[in-house]
Amino acid sequence: MINVKELVGILQDNKIKNISVYDLSASGEEKYIILSTSNKILDSKKAADVIAEKYHYDEKIEGYFRGEWIVFDFDQVTLHIFLPKVRDKYNLDKLYKPKKISI
Repeated sequence: MINVKELVGILQDNKIKNISVYDLSASGEEKYIILSTSNKILDSKKAADVIAEKYHYDEKIEGYFRGEWIVFDFDQVTLHIFLPKVRDKYNLDKLYKPKKISI
């Protein structure tokens, strides 16, 4: 499984801000969702490139072409990198708020 704390550190090192981690674990199976924000498409794509290389992510990176909402699905960890306007529009934080954890 992807180390959530390590992944958050990579995001922080690559200018990704407002990182929220939500624990969606159930029935003994760990599951996390990470929501984060980038102020620039180039920063989003750079972070995505670093993550894809670090974790040998060979699948298509959803949203990479436009760069406004990039999604990685690592099975037990799902990562979203949004531009602020997109994160505000979809407001997934509200949906997951009760499950927020500190890393």
